[in-house]
Amino acid sequence: MMDMNMGMNLLPQQQMKASPALIALNNMLVLSTQELQQLVQNELEDNPALEQAESDEALCSRCGRPLSGATCIYCLHEDMKLAEAERDDSSSAPSEDDFDPLLAIAAPSSLRETLERDLHISLPAEDHAIADYLIGSLDEHGFLDGEIDDIAETLKTTAAEVERVLLKMQELAPAGIGARNVQECLLIQVARIERHGLSNPHIRTIISEHWFDLGEHRYGIIAQALGIEYDDVVAARDFMRQHLRPFPLERASDNTGAAETSFVLPDVVIREENNQLIAEVVESRRFYLRLNPLYQELAQSAMRQQQDISAEEREHLSTFVTRARLFLTNMRQRRETIRRIAEVLIDRQEAYLRHGVRHLAALTRAEIAAVLGVHESTVSRATANKYVQLPSKEIVPFSHFFTASLSIKDVIQELIANETTPLTDQDIVEILRQRGLDVARRTVTKYRGQLGILPSTLR
Repeated sequence: MMDMNMGMNLLPQQQMKASPALIALNNMLVLSTQELQQLVQNELEDNPALEQAESDEALCSRCGRPLSGATCIYCLHEDMKLAEAERDDSSSAPSEDDFDPLLAIAAPSSLRETLERDLHISLPAEDHAIADYLIGSLDEHGFLDGEIDDIAETLKTTAAEVERVLLKMQELAPAGIGARNVQECLLIQVARIERHGLSNPHIRTIISEHWFDLGEHRYGIIAQALGIEYDDVVAARDFMRQHLRPFPLERASDNTGAAETSFVLPDVVIREENNQLIAEVVESRRFYLRLNPLYQELAQSAMRQQQDISAEEREHLSTFVTRARLFLTNMRQRRETIRRIAEVLIDRQEAYLRHGVRHLAALTRAEIAAVLGVHESTVSRATANKYVQLPSKEIVPFSHFFTASLSIKDVIQELIANETTPLTDQDIVEILRQRGLDVARRTVTKYRGQLGILPSTLR
């Protein structure tokens, strides 16, 4: 008779698990410079076996080298060479008194702070959290990135409350900030300029009710629907081109900052020495860490049993000395990984580094990983949230090296900036093809949209 009993059998299986040391290294590898600085500070506070090596010399916040008085000789020399090169192309050169080594670093905009200040003054305290969330939801163009209902659900409030705070922000901010699309942005600007006595009798209706016809250049249909002349529609279009802008932060005015930029320090500096490009990981000059000599000596004595140390003290020494050594090892491996990636980038993207974005070659993180013999995720972690200072002193994210479309976008932007009559996307396709760049029309349309450039019918 067949045995119908069911049982559980344990079978050996092999599983690959990441070690704690590897997890710690991966977590450190993905950190930005500011996050790494905070991690180092926290570790110094928590681990008595780790210390920051004393240095009699102050370090430059830009390149990490020792300062001479209040000046970094290296940065001064580099900027003087750059100024000398620019002097040949400019009628006036900056004076020596105007030199500021931090000019090569992006300065933060005050738009966010200004909005927070104005809204906190204008709104009751219970609305401040909503205001701060809305400000944080603005994209690079100044549009609100998010649905009112979703924001209300996140903040555990009503859509009406969010809408009320949003209207206050649209009232106080530069015209168009906080709009949810181009159409709403233009209507906000129309309302703002009408309060200053500047208006067109048909512009509001055309934007509100005939937006798609306007975009398709169907002026006759708009004129017929509104019972006005064709020339009246053309006049409204010209009024829009002259007084309105489709993106709130497209142009900076005297009173408002452009889209907020981040204060960034380069993680890698690529410079030219003896006609060769050299990569330096700046982190190596920012952090002077070492194992505390006293803890190191005590740990060695405990291992040799040269001192009468209690089990509790032995455990304390072992725990913190091991933790400090692991932290220092991970710092070295992080620095070495970033340096090796930078050197491969110099080899693959030398034309871009020397001659600009038009010479950017197609390159993937997987190709870098294959050259270095590491996993692609390692390259992704090591380049995430990190910046490179190019020989031109421009600071760009690592992601630029892997975005081949930047060169095509630069060409498209230049073509449109220099156009005498608006170029259609098909016109741009033909020009690119003449220059040896085979790009589909839908791709040009996508890149133009990413650059924040309107179609030819609205330019």
